[in-house]
Amino acid sequence: MLDRLRFPLSLALPGYHSCSWRDDEGNLTGVGLWTGDGSTATAHVGGNVRQIGARRLWDTVEELASMFPQGAPAREDFGLTVTPDSQHAWYRAPDGPTWTLLRRPQ
Repeated sequence: MLDRLRFPLSLALPGYHSCSWRDDEGNLTGVGLWTGDGSTATAHVGGNVRQIGARRLWDTVEELASMFPQGAPAREDFGLTVTPDSQHAWYRAPDGPTWTLLRRPQ
């Protein structure tokens, strides 16, 4: 699931990291996500999810999965709006789903 959501996850959770666990036969058993602020989520294929930290990372994964149920969204469907005060990415239309992009300090 995380592979198909890689690009929107990079917008929603900038700088996130992920890993997966597999059994001896190579079957996926769970995935983990973490961000620099100490937030962590682990999800097991049986449905158990554990989240700790300031952000609910797995909630973000589930929100994106429901937003893009048919597979990976095309990058061409995303756009950017940049103003002197802010910048954000959007999906399909400037008034559609948006993600604020962090600006680097100068």
